[in-house]
Amino acid sequence: MKSLSHREERPLRSTASWSRRLGQGAALGGSLLGVMVAPAQAQVKVQPQPGTLYLSDFFKSNQPDQMTHGEIVERSALTSGFKGPIVRHEVPENALTDKAHRLGSYLDQRQFTPEEMRAYLGSYTEQCEVGQMQTATQDLQMWLEQGAHHSTINLSRGCGQAQVVEAIYHTVNDAWGFEGASQVASLRRLNKVAPGLGVDVPSLLSSEPLVSGPARRELQQKLIDLVARASQDSQSLSQAQAQYDGVVEQLAHQKVSVTVAAANSGGLLEEMARDAHGFRVETPANFWNNRLASSRVVTVGGTSQGQIAAYTNPDPGIDFYADGDARVDPKDPSKLVNYGTSFAAPRLGALFSRTHELHPDWSNQQVEQFVRDQLTAPLGNNTPAVNASAAQEYLMSGS
Repeated sequence: MKSLSHREERPLRSTASWSRRLGQGAALGGSLLGVMVAPAQAQVKVQPQPGTLYLSDFFKSNQPDQMTHGEIVERSALTSGFKGPIVRHEVPENALTDKAHRLGSYLDQRQFTPEEMRAYLGSYTEQCEVGQMQTATQDLQMWLEQGAHHSTINLSRGCGQAQVVEAIYHTVNDAWGFEGASQVASLRRLNKVAPGLGVDVPSLLSSEPLVSGPARRELQQKLIDLVARASQDSQSLSQAQAQYDGVVEQLAHQKVSVTVAAANSGGLLEEMARDAHGFRVETPANFWNNRLASSRVVTVGGTSQGQIAAYTNPDPGIDFYADGDARVDPKDPSKLVNYGTSFAAPRLGALFSRTHELHPDWSNQQVEQFVRDQLTAPLGNNTPAVNASAAQEYLMSGS
């Protein structure tokens, strides 16, 4: 679902943070998208083993003293008790994901008419989601062609409407909430984005809550509606989704499950309401859905201390919850290194991989049902949450 520093999981207020956190792809708008998936990279050559946990994630870093997002994902599986083989692969880049972190710089470098701004934001939405679908499909296809079987692929990334809205909104809302360089940059961008959405900038910045509140709510709602239209009307996205779902379906025939993090925008609407002095927006269907979290995969939300974590997207399609607290520092196991659905997903994936290995005749659905029946307990919303102690005993006992 990058970072506190670059690739960490906490829901922060920066585009660069979100881009690594959810691995989003976006590009400057104007052209329609191709849905071609690049050939599988030759970087990973493995002899498939049953019970493997495959991780498509971010393992590269310019900061060797800090754990990368992918390393925290891997350690989350290991600290849950997983002892099976793990195969790591760096998320492939493409023309869309390569520009994922450049939203702010594009807004800074160009001048836009209101019509151009609307077109740009719509294109950004489409390309973000399509870019993620393409890179995920590429990795799934690679492991399918290499013969993965009786295993699990974990995708702790993705992009959906909530994440796009969050990224765009966080480029402008420091204009009224902060001082210094951050406010100056946000104000510069607000003066481009707000006219594109037909919202009066002086009203947004008013010190009178009954003026600024409704104006900010209008900005928020128009942004949400624009992103929803761009996402729902995109033929390229529909084609990319079909390709992705098709590969997931082929992997199911080889008894490979796919676990996907739900994403971490759960606090977005409360933040918007605070900014708008209590005025609230409405969200469309599928707003909270990470596009990688389709009905053909297993979607994982995060918990903290036995409760649904506030950061978890309130996606009604979540299939399981697991602990999202990443206490994975071998030098200090009590330290909370990070948190998020990214670190919940591999803990469930570890259980699936082990069960595939122990019961090679079971289908993906039977594996899922076993974990649901034997290794979880229902939360207040009746969605099953992994019982950490039972899961660890199962993974470490070998049966």
